[in-house]
Amino acid sequence: MPLRVIEYRQLIQILVLFLIVQFLGLLLATQVYSVATLVQLTGAQVVSSSINALFYIIYIVVVSAVLLFLFKFFKGDKLFVLIEGIVIFIASAMVFLIAIGSANGGLASDLFGTGNLYDFVAAAILALALVVAKNRVPKLRNLAAIISSVGVGVILGITFSFFIAFIFMVLLAVYDFIAVFITKHMVALADMAISKNLSFLIMVNEIKAVPEKSLTANERAEFEKQRSSLLKQGGMLKNLVNSNMVPVAARTALGTGDLAMPLMMSVAAYKVFANFTLSIVIIIGAAFGLILTMFILRKFKRALPAIPPLLLGIVAAIAIYFALTGSLTL
Repeated sequence: MPLRVIEYRQLIQILVLFLIVQFLGLLLATQVYSVATLVQLTGAQVVSSSINALFYIIYIVVVSAVLLFLFKFFKGDKLFVLIEGIVIFIASAMVFLIAIGSANGGLASDLFGTGNLYDFVAAAILALALVVAKNRVPKLRNLAAIISSVGVGVILGITFSFFIAFIFMVLLAVYDFIAVFITKHMVALADMAISKNLSFLIMVNEIKAVPEKSLTANERAEFEKQRSSLLKQGGMLKNLVNSNMVPVAARTALGTGDLAMPLMMSVAAYKVFANFTLSIVIIIGAAFGLILTMFILRKFKRALPAIPPLLLGIVAAIAIYFALTGSLTL
C-alpha cells in the first residue's frame, strides 16, 4: 500500500507538470496568434510536406545515435553540460522572447518584422541565466525541462500545419516504440540523462521509510527477497530493517519530447478553425494517454514509450468530440 500511494502521488505530480507545459504553451501561442495575420501564419508553416516530417525523424535518430555514442565513450561531464546548455538556451530563449514581446507590445515585430534588439538581448540574457541557474542548482532540472519543452512545442506548432504535425507525431510514435522496445537505446539515453541530471526529462523521486506491518502481502514478499542485501549494506539501511521499518522508493520520469509533441499538436490545431477548441480537446486526450501510460508503467514496472499512448489519446479525443458534435465545425 505505501508504494502504491507514492506511485499515485507521483502520477499526479507528473500529470500536473504535463498540463503546465500544455497550457503555458497554449497561452504563449495565444499571444502569437493574437498579433499574427492569416498570411503570416501560413508563411510560418515552412514545413509543408510529409517528406519534411520524415526528415525531422531522421534528424532525431541521428542525434540520438550521436548522444548514445558520446554517453558510452565520453566519460567527462563538460560536453554533456554544453549540449544541455545549448538546447535549454535556444528553446527557452523563444519562450522568453514571446513573453517579453507580449508584455511590451512588440511581439508582432519580434516574430514577423525587423524585431526589437532589446527584446532579443533580454530573452538571451534570461535564457543564459536559466542555463547557469540549472547548473548551479540541480533541483531546477524540471523547471529547465518545462520551459524548454514549451519552447519546442510552440515553435513546432506554429511552424507545422496541423496535418504535418499529426504525421510527424505518428512517425515519432513509431520511432519511440522501436527505440524503447526493440533497439532499447532510448532507455539507455534516459538512464544516462538521469544519472547526469540533464534536463531532457522531468522526474519526481520519493524515498520514505514505512512500518513493515503496513506492507501488503505482495510488498512484504518482495521485501523479504531484498532483506538480506539491505542488511549487508549496513548503516542506516541496516538500522531501518532491524527496527521493522522498510525503505520504500519510487521514481517516475517523462521525456521532454513527450511534453512537447502534444503541445505541438494543440498549437498547430488552432490554424484549422482559428480557435482553441480543438486544441483543448487534444490536451484532454493527451492527458488521458499519459494517465494510461502511467498505469501500465505501474503494473509492468518497465520503461514504456509515452508518445504512442499520447497519440492514441489525442486521436480518441478528437474522434469522440466530432462524433458528439456531429460535424467538423468547432
